Amino acid sequence: MFLKTPLTVFALLLLLIGCGGGSSNNLESADVSPNNGESQCAEPQNPYIEGTGHYAGFEWAMNNGGACDGNSESFNEGCQEYFQQEDDYSKCVDSDDDGNDNDSDE
Repeated sequence: MFLKTPLTVFALLLLLIGCGGGSSNNLESADVSPNNGESQCAEPQNPYIEGTGHYAGFEWAMNNGGACDGNSESFNEGCQEYFQQEDDYSKCVDSDDDGNDNDSDE
């Protein structure tokens, strides 16, 4: 009986740790809240760790625009990620505005 209890406790701990808690996903901060009638369009957010080529490429694209043709593959991937997020955001905003934007009718 003594061995059953520690093994059971250990198994439960593994189950809780394996199923839960924290997430190391850097994209976790994206707007995934339930729709309360508000837009769920997430503006571009740099998901990369500061000091990396990916981070630098994302920041460069956000501040400068232009082509992603640096000398570093990671820089270029970060740059492309910014433009992908920007494109997704623009499409989302445009789809939210369909039928709701009457500014041109005034």
